[in-house]
Amino acid sequence: MTCAEASIEHVRALERAWIRDRALSGELLDDVVRSTYGYALRLGASARLWTRQGESVDVEALFAPYRAALCDLMRDLSDDGWSYPDSPAMHGTGTLAWCGTWHRRTLVERYPEVASLLSRAIRAIYRAYPSYDEFSLQDALRHKRLVLALGGGGGTGYAHLCLFQWLEELGLTPSLITGTSFGALLGYMRALQERYDAAMTMLNLPGLWRITRSMHPCFGTGTHGLMGLCRIDFGSVCEGVLRSTGWIQPPSFSELRIPFACVTTGIVNTAGIGDILAPDRAGLLSGLWRITQLTWHKAIRHAAQVAALISSRESVVPVAFGFDRHSAGMCAIDGVAFSTLVPGVFSYEIPREHYRSRDIVNALFEREHLYRLTDGGLSSNVPVRTARQAVDAGRISTSNAWILGLDVFAPQARDGLFYPLQQIANANALEDARVADVFVRLKYLLSPMELAPSLSRLRWLNARFRKAFQTEMRVLEYAMAPLAPLPALDLMGF
Repeated sequence: MTCAEASIEHVRALERAWIRDRALSGELLDDVVRSTYGYALRLGASARLWTRQGESVDVEALFAPYRAALCDLMRDLSDDGWSYPDSPAMHGTGTLAWCGTWHRRTLVERYPEVASLLSRAIRAIYRAYPSYDEFSLQDALRHKRLVLALGGGGGTGYAHLCLFQWLEELGLTPSLITGTSFGALLGYMRALQERYDAAMTMLNLPGLWRITRSMHPCFGTGTHGLMGLCRIDFGSVCEGVLRSTGWIQPPSFSELRIPFACVTTGIVNTAGIGDILAPDRAGLLSGLWRITQLTWHKAIRHAAQVAALISSRESVVPVAFGFDRHSAGMCAIDGVAFSTLVPGVFSYEIPREHYRSRDIVNALFEREHLYRLTDGGLSSNVPVRTARQAVDAGRISTSNAWILGLDVFAPQARDGLFYPLQQIANANALEDARVADVFVRLKYLLSPMELAPSLSRLRWLNARFRKAFQTEMRVLEYAMAPLAPLPALDLMGF
């Protein structure tokens, strides 16, 4: 492998495979050896490093020879290199992650070579940036930050609550959350509270009666959202969780306890797109009598037709609310609402009192030349790419992150009603999968139609989730375990 071939993505893939192998191998490494390999990989996977004062240092070009040497050495130590699986899981359910095999004996024998590489790389940083000290380097690399990308899928998305509870039990708090559709709604509920209170959240989830009361027949043409059967008052849906977490008014994205962004789909205002969508919208929503004749089966089928029409014209783009300076002041619940608009089924209009959100969305439409917003699942159902862009842009002041993508809407034989929508979401989910550090696809959870499950069903889901996710949690725990302090490795004679 030449210097040019050893990109940051090569080292990131190597680190993912290394962490997975070490977490599941059952072989124990001395803490100094484990930490030396960990620091070496994390340093090679960094494009920028941040000081304690928040200043960034560009090390991508500086470490090009180091990355090549490190990849060559780690390839020599592994049985068959490292690779991304091209298996049936790519199109069904399972875990998509980089894999490799290393053995303890070989790692211990070649440990001095890795330590020497790492020592030279650290010295290169100090020569290039004299103001950068070992404590800033330790802060940047010792602890990984957890980033969650939560997928949409209706009631199947309640699995995200099980993940939140398990992480809280282990003392792991996400540093950043992205979500699409129902994953955006639950990610928003998690971002309201720094420490997750599972019992309080479960007790304040909207019941069937509250969800029903929040839905109103929709007859207008809409201003920002693609029209559907009914308009949903998302403020009412989230009111219980909002108040239980101490909020009086719905917060903006910048006010949330955990950095959060949600992804919706923007329909580009191409020639004729309005004329194509308008007849379907008018025919579906021409009056109350017409609405009463519709069943959920017909509504979902219509949603799939509209989604396929939009996607086939290649006129959709993912739009993220929450991370950029334009949308940081937007009321977060408005962004979540736009992310959940199943085409032809749900509609949403910004409340009159949310004037700031309206100005932000109007500016977005003008800047991006959009026709309407609709469900984020049409462009990025598991928003890993959005999470990666936020990390690379310095949103959490480190690139040393572990991005977990959780897909609960993979195509399943028993979900025939939702299969067309699942196929559309599956196509873009596979694009996100390769950007994630690990991408988990779960099956046989709640039905997408179970929007208000009982506590007994949630307990059943929690038990099933833990059984299905226990292997991935071992990998996650290993990835999040802190490395030994840099002075303890005695690389530089500290």
